[in-house]
Amino acid sequence: MLNGLCCRNRDNDNCMKEHQQISRRTLLSALSAVGIGLPAARLLAGEPVRASQFDPKFELLISYTIATQQGFRTHRPYVAVWLEDKDGKSVRTLNLYVQTGRRGPRWIPDLRRWFRREEDRKKVAGGDLVATVSAPTRDAGKYSVAWDGKNDKGELVAQGDYTVCIEAAREHGTYQLITQPVKIGTKVFKQILTGNVEISEAQIEFRKRAKA
Repeated sequence: MLNGLCCRNRDNDNCMKEHQQISRRTLLSALSAVGIGLPAARLLAGEPVRASQFDPKFELLISYTIATQQGFRTHRPYVAVWLEDKDGKSVRTLNLYVQTGRRGPRWIPDLRRWFRREEDRKKVAGGDLVATVSAPTRDAGKYSVAWDGKNDKGELVAQGDYTVCIEAAREHGTYQLITQPVKIGTKVFKQILTGNVEISEAQIEFRKRAKA
């Protein structure tokens, strides 16, 4: 009687929404009662399920080697290391080795993919990662950086599909890009990546963080 009265006193759209909410709550209660977990129950009930956050007990270690170049007065490469989400949007810039003095900035767009992603990011979020994240170019050698699951704003992201990007460009040298899709969850893994003339070796390892 109350439901019928509701439908008589309210417009049909509002009445339908109320019935749908009651039906979902009833279905969720029933599924939970038979031992189906809440995330699965929400999915079966047609409700969206939020992805789990990056577990802060883990980290993604990215290791790479800037190759030694032969010849007289070779330039050190510009290097960018960052993560993209499944839609190709930049999530976090981890390393950005460039020159920012004198004529140095004119070569930053040679990091083609990173520069495009950064221009897109600035339109939405503002700020300038060249000013806040960059460091001077590096000599040949081994380097590593760990991703703690946070974006450029310092917020934990969701678990899921990401792409590791390692990009290098050298004046009077070559342009190189390494990309590797990864699935971030709670399962550890290690993978060796194919190197090139600028980044001779690279490896990624999703692992538990060392206890302090």
